[in-house]
Amino acid sequence: QSVKKLEDANPDRIAGIQVHPESIGNDVLPGNLVYKKYRFTGNVRKVPLEFQHGYFWMMTDLRKTDKKPTLSNERLIPQKEAQIFPVLRNLSSLSGESVDLPFSLVNTKDSSVTPKCTLVAVSFRNFGYQLLDSWIKPFEDAFASSSISQPGNSNARAIRVSITERWTLYPLRGILNNIMKQNTPASDYANTMTYFGTDVEEFRDVLRMHNIMTGYVFLLDDLGRVRFAGSGPATDEDIAKIIGCGKQLIAESGRSSGGGNKRIGRRRPAPGGATGRKVRNKRPM
Repeated sequence: QSVKKLEDANPDRIAGIQVHPESIGNDVLPGNLVYKKYRFTGNVRKVPLEFQHGYFWMMTDLRKTDKKPTLSNERLIPQKEAQIFPVLRNLSSLSGESVDLPFSLVNTKDSSVTPKCTLVAVSFRNFGYQLLDSWIKPFEDAFASSSISQPGNSNARAIRVSITERWTLYPLRGILNNIMKQNTPASDYANTMTYFGTDVEEFRDVLRMHNIMTGYVFLLDDLGRVRFAGSGPATDEDIAKIIGCGKQLIAESGRSSGGGNKRIGRRRPAPGGATGRKVRNKRPM
């Protein structure tokens, strides 16, 4: 019987994210470890995830969860419970800009140019990247009148984040970026971001992205807080949920706007260290 009590779980995990009840992600500890209970001694130890569930555990997980290890929220995560999107620095947009998440999404000096809701779509493999269109395109269509393709002065914005952790591809990052640019409309360059590095373990853990074979989506409010999450291919029900939540965020922002500067709340630790610590794209040795 698996051990369900995760005393060593990361306390910074976004509490509102709903992991599929059949997903192995429910048992994952920081460092991609899980508890293993030994049958004869009754001892419980932490062991590598692959050791307990096998090298191809992600494929098994996708079959069990229908490619959705994270379930879509039924409604917005309440403001009082919402947590800031974790820090990830030194991403590169296809337009050549350096981007720090979530700070680049929030203008703390002039809230009028901060999108009232931002769809952040994250992938690690090409399979997951392809799945994200099922979320992004309906979202863009629903908020087309909000100038969604523009980085500022819009009610809604959608961005893609492509993360490559495999150190063998690090020397090829320039070539991979050029290939991505060839397959991306120029109008989407500013909203398509890449990250090459092996230091995203905590970033993944906080957002419950344990299975990197699929794609994940997060809806952020104008303070950079996670208010909705989902994964895998979007169903009609998923699309209705995220569009409805986006409209609620726009209305919510309109009610709460009273002038003055906005400030991001409690910051989450950057991957690998303390709050606000700069994450570098380390060249693997």
